[in-house]
Amino acid sequence: WRLLAGLRKAYRGELTITGSVGMLPQNPQALFVKNTVREDLLEILPKAERKSDRLAQVVSLCKLTELLDRHPYDLSGGEQQRAALAKILLLNPDILLLDEPTKGLDAEFKQVFGQILRTLQASGVSILMVSHDIEFCAKYADRCALFFDGNIVTEAEPRVFFSGNNFYTTSSNRIARDVLPEAVTPEDVISACGGAVEPEPELPQYERTLPKPKTEKAAAKKLPVWRKILAAVSGIVSLVLIVQTLKVTDLTKLVTADGLTALAGDQLKLYGVMLVSMLVFALSVSHKAKRPDYLIQTPVEKRKLQKRTVAATLLILLLIPLTLFIGAYYFGGRKYYFISLLILLECMLPFLLIFEGRKPQARELVLIAVLVALNVAGRAVFFMLPEFKPVVSMTILAGVAFGGETGFLVGAMTMLVSNMFFGQGAWTPWQMFAMGIIGWLAGVLYRKGVLRRSRISLCIFGVIASTVVYGGIMNPASALMWAHTINWNIIKSYYLTGVPIDLVRAIGTFFFLWLGAEPMLEKLDRIKTKYGLAE
Repeated sequence: WRLLAGLRKAYRGELTITGSVGMLPQNPQALFVKNTVREDLLEILPKAERKSDRLAQVVSLCKLTELLDRHPYDLSGGEQQRAALAKILLLNPDILLLDEPTKGLDAEFKQVFGQILRTLQASGVSILMVSHDIEFCAKYADRCALFFDGNIVTEAEPRVFFSGNNFYTTSSNRIARDVLPEAVTPEDVISACGGAVEPEPELPQYERTLPKPKTEKAAAKKLPVWRKILAAVSGIVSLVLIVQTLKVTDLTKLVTADGLTALAGDQLKLYGVMLVSMLVFALSVSHKAKRPDYLIQTPVEKRKLQKRTVAATLLILLLIPLTLFIGAYYFGGRKYYFISLLILLECMLPFLLIFEGRKPQARELVLIAVLVALNVAGRAVFFMLPEFKPVVSMTILAGVAFGGETGFLVGAMTMLVSNMFFGQGAWTPWQMFAMGIIGWLAGVLYRKGVLRRSRISLCIFGVIASTVVYGGIMNPASALMWAHTINWNIIKSYYLTGVPIDLVRAIGTFFFLWLGAEPMLEKLDRIKTKYGLAE
């Protein structure tokens, strides 16, 4: 079977196949790679044939008209078999291999499926089917064979094959074999008893036009010329300034025992101009997404923040910084386990507000745990690349997909759990707050319609979050943790020496968001829709 399908090579002997081969596997989900049945069927066709009548005919033949805009994994077993069969038929195979094709099909569609096979036979397609559906084989097969222990032990026409078999035979033959030994189908028994056999249903009429998608794709508006020029200039300036910044690798040229050098002042101005140019670039290239089916802004009527989000904002901006201050000022950074636990509890309070007045489902909590686990695994896998990790990008996606509270919880929990591998310390509470606030900002800004779900918009936000937000919190936090005295010069020196690290983190975030933002958001949206998860 695998040799015929071209999945295996023969160890000995020769195999000659004339014509193209199409195979319907036992698990139809193996053929589905897109988000809708329509996209899956179009994916297998060349672009020149996507508007041909053949696609409409196959859709009509397999009764998929009402299923075209549904996700293949949301279909029943029988519907998945029909969709997979349609995809194989679009290849126009000369030889069709079927592995348990009637599994999951209802009795009505089995008749239609049998007639589809007869139609294909009449058009010259050779069909080889492996099946345990004895009744179906007895009715529609031309020849049947029994395969046992690597060999074909018997082979004949269906009537001869099943009437002469005591074990592998049909229910009709078992019941009537003493009176009608050659009856193998219910129709044989009914005809022998003088009854009228209903004619088989006709094949469905072919529809010459494919139904239009439920969601029309709007054409993306082009950027004005002045915005293109502004984006090009600000982008080039940003790249040049990043290169200039990374050239200064000797930190002794910036900070000495006497304080900041003159070069340090110039570098700080350079960093400021770089951040402004990056912001200008972000604003100039932002536009509505090309895929309105999921890459959209939050509708205007839904941009009002919920009460629990406002409560979470108060906790994040007031209570957690107060906790960090108490830990640094009164405990000298020594009680970091206790402070981390307090911040963890404060992170969870907004999330628990989601479940006010209703019973939470385990899958809602499991999803958060899985996102945290993926984030921790991502940080561990790239341990050899300091700060070049997918943690910021995954935290942003969690906030965009499930809201600011979930984004904050994912970011904070990720830093707490991953530091069990990288080392706990006085920095852990600060890292929890810094990473958490990135997820919170992503959720709130998306909710307010400021942040879009296009790839470039998320990447630019990731760069800003990595440098301005995370670096803006952790650099002065480092000064609080390690410097004996605190003044503006010390804080500026920590900012200055931390910029190269912030840029590496920003590049890593841009890289992971560019590659994974859209497919990851698709999966998260599907999970949220399918399981009715709260946002």
